[in-house]
Amino acid sequence: MSKVRIHVPTIKFDDIGFHQILKIFEKITSEPKNNFDFDFSKCSRLDHHGVVLLGGLSRYVNFQNTRLTRSLIAMLKAEPLATAGVMFDVNSMSDLIREKLIENNFLSHFTQHNFNGYASGDYIGYREHKNHLNEDNIAEHLSEQWLSDDKVNFSVTLKEVLISKIFEIFMNAYGHGASVQDLSELGVYSCGQFDRKEKTLCLSVLDFGPGIASNVRKFKEDIKDDVTAMQWALVKGHSTGTDSVKAGMPRGLGFDLLGEFVKLNEGEIRIYSNEAYAQISKGRDFIVTSHGLNFPGTLVSIKINCDDRHYRFKSEVSNQVKYF
Repeated sequence: MSKVRIHVPTIKFDDIGFHQILKIFEKITSEPKNNFDFDFSKCSRLDHHGVVLLGGLSRYVNFQNTRLTRSLIAMLKAEPLATAGVMFDVNSMSDLIREKLIENNFLSHFTQHNFNGYASGDYIGYREHKNHLNEDNIAEHLSEQWLSDDKVNFSVTLKEVLISKIFEIFMNAYGHGASVQDLSELGVYSCGQFDRKEKTLCLSVLDFGPGIASNVRKFKEDIKDDVTAMQWALVKGHSTGTDSVKAGMPRGLGFDLLGEFVKLNEGEIRIYSNEAYAQISKGRDFIVTSHGLNFPGTLVSIKINCDDRHYRFKSEVSNQVKYF
């Protein structure tokens, strides 16, 4: 078992930032039986998708090795063995990175050090959703904290529908991913981010598989590649029916209305699953391609612009010039 030092680069919400953190993700998930020390000395910014992937990776490595250790102890009736794991080098962090990871509650999950400033209760940041999702808490958090009325101006009806669509991302991450993944102990991981300076509101949701493309290819045996599988999954009404954990759980991906809003808002949606990558940006429809890496699960990242427009359905009576 070796010690591997991982240098975390600057991770922004752009093509380079996603590619860099996904390369780290692929490296570690392909060889998790090691000790990984994360060095942040070269990291000047760490956006929400980087935070959620680092948190999920830590749990992935720990669960992989804890399972192995438990099996060996049971087989050999031995004393507990040294296990592989993850260490986040707080001393290598700049003040800015450390304060951000305290403020969004990330470090509270991974260090025993009692830093001042940890959030509690209602906060926008890193969260771990275990095997059974607390649906009421997630819906309330999305409505009252993440998409609160002071950030984006919606009609009541449109906000309720958008919240339900974002809530589906969590439910699908559990129904299509966490409930059927190889490591049942792993749940769903999320990280929200509100940047007052840039006036953007972001959210990333992660699960460890099997992945959208993998589920589709298993369900539709005539589909042979991940890109085609992702394209199929994004069609309104298509579903693999893998979310059988709970009756009435949403089926399909449900990005149709959310995608229309994000296009109008000139925001962004990115979906990484297996080797496929789908993106809405700059007001365009989903573009699906291969990202060239093996991603064992699904990552959904959303960015919304907190502009001064009022958004509502066209069917709602309004004197506003801008509407959805």
